[in-house]
Amino acid sequence: MTLHPKFREYLDALAVQLEQSGANATEPTPELARAALASLNQFALPKVAVARVFDAIVPAESPVPVRVYVPNPDEPSDVILFVHGGGHMAGDLDVYDFSARRTAATANMVTVSIDYRRAPEAPYPLGLTDTYNALTNLHEVLQDVRTTGTVHAVADSGGAAKIASIAMRAAAGEWVNPISRQVLLYPSLDYTLGGQSVSEFGEGYFLTAERVAWYFDNYFPAGTDRDVASPLSGPFSAEMPDTLVIAAEYDPLISEAKTYVQNMNAAGAEAHFLQAQGMIHAYAFFESLVPEAVTRTYQTFCGFLRDGIAPDSW
Repeated sequence: MTLHPKFREYLDALAVQLEQSGANATEPTPELARAALASLNQFALPKVAVARVFDAIVPAESPVPVRVYVPNPDEPSDVILFVHGGGHMAGDLDVYDFSARRTAATANMVTVSIDYRRAPEAPYPLGLTDTYNALTNLHEVLQDVRTTGTVHAVADSGGAAKIASIAMRAAAGEWVNPISRQVLLYPSLDYTLGGQSVSEFGEGYFLTAERVAWYFDNYFPAGTDRDVASPLSGPFSAEMPDTLVIAAEYDPLISEAKTYVQNMNAAGAEAHFLQAQGMIHAYAFFESLVPEAVTRTYQTFCGFLRDGIAPDSW
């Protein structure tokens, strides 16, 4: 379908604003990237109430701060590891509080949002190892929370890259992956930017190919083999977690999301692909602009986490 009219209006206004302010000529910095992502909270709806919310630290060689959301303290539930996006550079527990709350409440599951270290101060693979350390030591912060012991994951964009990278390393026999079901929302899966949609939607649709390349240049130390680091390059195995990928129709990353699901299925893993019609990258931030699409997204992926069933189409 065509680009959602609310996003057409938003992108047109954004282009005028950037032109008038000269922002297109401004040298990007990590601080500006972080402020820009945080500014998207202006589109959030009122925060969803969750019965119990507390901050904690997952003990590890580099301790990982987390925020735990417990929607129903009296009943044991599965656990969701929530890994935020932001190009491996932006995003934190506060910026994604609205989304972690909504995930916990919609799924009715304990949700643990993690605050991994970010580039460029902490380059690859430090944020990835933080994510793995949090995943494999969740019990350390859930000792007084009632859970079933089953673990799932929800992650968007660069956070989804980290979850997919854990699955890749487990498929290679390097790590152990306790995740049962995982949701990758408009994921970043190819650090070589080789997908067709990078050129097709890489300009004028919010997330630009130039910005993604800049994120990666800040994330990877010089000399890193980005193809080997890419989840899209595999390996894949039939033992990978059951996966639901939801990609935005007008996202430069959509082609790699489609190929990733195809590769998982070819390896014998259970994977499903949904295309969010008319949407752009990071559309879940824009709750007040496209509330129906955002609500459908949470209901769809939380239903998948509960029963393992994904719809055939958006």
